[in-house]
Amino acid sequence: MEKKLPLLDIITISMRWGDMDAVGHLNNTYYFRYMEQIRVEWLDAAGFPIDPSGIGPVLGATSCTYKRELTYPATVAITIEVEKVGRSSLKLRHHFYKQGDPDTIYAVGEATLVWVDYQAGKSVSIPEPLRERLRAAGAEA
Repeated sequence: MEKKLPLLDIITISMRWGDMDAVGHLNNTYYFRYMEQIRVEWLDAAGFPIDPSGIGPVLGATSCTYKRELTYPATVAITIEVEKVGRSSLKLRHHFYKQGDPDTIYAVGEATLVWVDYQAGKSVSIPEPLRERLRAAGAEA
C-alpha cells in the first residue's frame, strides 16, 4: 500500500483519439505530456506561472509506472501530490485514474522540479509563498 501524500489538486484531461498508439491504448509518451500539462496548469492556478525572465521550475527527473491500459474515449483524472520538498526542489507524485473509475490506478508518475533563475542558470530556493501553499496542503515544507 502506498503512503498517503498531501494532495495539491486533481486535474482532468480529455484523451484524444490521436493520443493512442498502434495497439489501441494511450501512448507511453502521452503520460509524460499529461503530467507536464497538469503541473503547468497547477502552477498557473497557484499564481506561479512559468516566466522565462524570472525564476521557476525545470524538470530534474521524471518516471512513470504503467499499471493498466487507458483507451479512448476517456477523461483522465491525474493527481498532484507532494512527495518531498527540498531547498530548491519539489518531488511530486501523480496517480492516473479514469473518470468514473476512481478505484483503479492506471499509472503512477513522479517528477522532480528544481527551481532556477532562468537567466543565471542556477538553482534558487523555492519561493516562500509556494512553500506556504505546500504547508497548507499538509506537506513538510
